[in-house]
Amino acid sequence: MENGLIENGAEIGLEVVGERHPDAYGFTIRASGTGVLYRIVPARDPRQPRFWCVVVYRCSVGGLPDSRERPWLGSRGLKREDLATTLAEIRGDPAAWLAEVSHHELRDWMLDPGAEPAPRPATGR
Repeated sequence: MENGLIENGAEIGLEVVGERHPDAYGFTIRASGTGVLYRIVPARDPRQPRFWCVVVYRCSVGGLPDSRERPWLGSRGLKREDLATTLAEIRGDPAAWLAEVSHHELRDWMLDPGAEPAPRPATGR
């Protein structure tokens, strides 16, 4: 499934990558312009471990999250019962999700493979 995102007047394609064993929540998208893969998964919110957040990992060439890269943390404070709906909306139209004003830093990071994600917030540990 391919969705478009307009950046500087040009359409950037985002494709949800089909997987042999799809995860209930996590999925992978590819930025058509660069071919870079990103894994989107839920994780415990580091600020509030009883809640969840959406994490985006830049992947290595083999498609696994790249351990040398810092992930992007967003959509914080989600309740467990909200995860399925939130991730289904992102999977259904990742371009619309990235087009939201609150995701401009993520969008910039995904469209520039050399960019660093926003710094991680301090967790107090």
